[in-house]
Amino acid sequence: MDQEFYRRHSMSEAKDENSSTKTLSAAARRSFFRRKHKHKRSGSKDSKDLLALDTISTDSIPFLEDSASLAYQRVQKVDCTSPRPVLILGPLLDAVKDMNKNEHIIYLVLFPETEVMKASQQAIERGVKDCLFIDYKRRSGHFDVTTVASIKEITEKDCHCLLDIAPHAIERLHSVHIYPIVIFIRYKNAKQIKEQKDPIFLRDKVTQKHSKEQFETAQKIEQEYSKYFTGIVQGGALSTICTQILTTVDEEQNKVLWIPAGPL
Repeated sequence: MDQEFYRRHSMSEAKDENSSTKTLSAAARRSFFRRKHKHKRSGSKDSKDLLALDTISTDSIPFLEDSASLAYQRVQKVDCTSPRPVLILGPLLDAVKDMNKNEHIIYLVLFPETEVMKASQQAIERGVKDCLFIDYKRRSGHFDVTTVASIKEITEKDCHCLLDIAPHAIERLHSVHIYPIVIFIRYKNAKQIKEQKDPIFLRDKVTQKHSKEQFETAQKIEQEYSKYFTGIVQGGALSTICTQILTTVDEEQNKVLWIPAGPL
């Protein structure tokens, strides 16, 4: 049975054992200052507002960073009985996927071939709306479609599947109760991307134009989808990146997963 709890987002919490004492202390200070300034009268709106605020105990008001409002989020625990899918985002993605496929097949498997569908755009979008398809790519005369069934088929075989979907499709996965491990590869700059080489998986030299484009695209992805990131690995040699990815996948798979349980 799902366990639920409330967690409170604030920079500080009032402690029960001190709350009564603090409130009395604050009340005493207010009483002192009211007596001291009792002879001063003002009909201005500001003075009235200050008097109204003076009747509130400041010890009972939480001080929140960046004026954030006090809120609770209802969440529930999810028991992941099968390996979670893995989505990797960032520069040099094809090379990283190829290395994971060939050298770490025990841990990750490439997503199986997408289903080729010769259908109208409306029919494909209807499949997405009906939660049958997660993502699709338009090809010449057909669509390559990633289906919910094909993802579950891989995970039910006790394997992590390496997803090949756009980041905006993450929400669709959540809607069908699939919670991927999302890993972002972060490079310091375009020059660092350009310097990467590998005799097997990155034979072609990365051009300055291509490295700049990949870096800028990665920045946009991080800005728009960082809330979905499960982990971030630092860019560098492909072998080092893959090692970091495997470590992250192993750690996240063994963590307790909590997800939002709906509106308050």
